[in-house]
Amino acid sequence: MSTPPRTATSSARSSSVHFLCLRCETRLARSSGEPASPCESCDLASSVTAPSPESIIERCAACGHEELYFQKDFNRRTGIALVVIGAIFAPWTYFLSLLGVTILDYVIWRVVKDVIVCYDCQAVHRGYPPNPSLKPFDLVIHDRHVYGAAPPGAEEGH
Repeated sequence: MSTPPRTATSSARSSSVHFLCLRCETRLARSSGEPASPCESCDLASSVTAPSPESIIERCAACGHEELYFQKDFNRRTGIALVVIGAIFAPWTYFLSLLGVTILDYVIWRVVKDVIVCYDCQAVHRGYPPNPSLKPFDLVIHDRHVYGAAPPGAEEGH
């Protein structure tokens, strides 16, 4: 199955950056046009501001890193819960509940917009137009950031 082309997000949706405080790891958010402000929990100064809504994101607004990827803006726990519920009811529905979950998953996949995520600090950039140069998540790049190197024999970009 091929991935559908990504389209620009609606202008009604606000653009924002969600990131962690460097000191206390509290989840913080900055909307476009909102000035930089300190962490609400520990008062650590933060210079993070969200780019304007029409900006093409080429580097992370929170840490300045250039390696980014896109993914669907959908809660993973909710997705797993749907599959578990479908599996639980499968014996009583002659496995039609799994077909229903598959159809629901496809509809959600088509409707939900993409977000841009930083490999380095995991900041999430929501409501921005797609950057055609970004690729989906790559485990090799992730491992290089988290562990310092990819596993032996791993290849980037496949």
